[in-house]
Amino acid sequence: MSERAPMPAPATPEILVIMARYPEAGAVKRRLAGDLGADRTLLVYRAFLEDLEGKFGSRRRPRVWYYTPPASPFEALFGGKADCRRQSGESLQERLRGVFDALFGEGYLRVAAMGADCPHLEAERVDAAFEGLRRHDVVLVPSDDGGYNLIGLRRPADLFTGVALGTDAALRETVDRARSLGLSCCCLPPSFDVDTIDDLRRLQAFLSKTDDPLPRTREALARIFGDRRQGGRGLKRKSP
Repeated sequence: MSERAPMPAPATPEILVIMARYPEAGAVKRRLAGDLGADRTLLVYRAFLEDLEGKFGSRRRPRVWYYTPPASPFEALFGGKADCRRQSGESLQERLRGVFDALFGEGYLRVAAMGADCPHLEAERVDAAFEGLRRHDVVLVPSDDGGYNLIGLRRPADLFTGVALGTDAALRETVDRARSLGLSCCCLPPSFDVDTIDDLRRLQAFLSKTDDPLPRTREALARIFGDRRQGGRGLKRKSP
């Protein structure tokens, strides 16, 4: 029996992963939906996905979407033109490890994963994360809720076992886990993700001070909160 030919090396040594959930009302950003309602939350989340693809889909560094649920028609969101793969594993820890193991197995040398709830994460900060992976084993963009918006690795590692992902201890436990494995770790300046109505208002304020296009997100926020320039009527802040 002849030996199987080795897998060709990727055209670039780096790849960006965007972890996402198929957009369905009631299935995405449930904390936000508690304040905003399922339909408006779906509008926002779809806008995030479209803007992330617009921001990172045409760069030289490839990006790949890893989605859940596995049986959902996620690929259809981008007309079948984006690289979309199913997440596998019961827990987020298992799914993240599977993503990194798969891509390192394909020959990538630097892999970074981010969530779909931070479309405002600047391309320059993502570039800085990959640059950091030239000198460190692990690079993180912390989130101010105790988690992180992005994590990058430059080699396979059992980094997520025992880490309480999705909690305010995630960053600290990930850094501790990295150090226990003898991995060098670097944290870049923090950002935030969008989980609540206050986060969404923070995103609106952030976008008013940046030239990052994010056209779908800006449109969705204008519809929700109102845009005085357009005479819109949106969501009012609740009285204390």
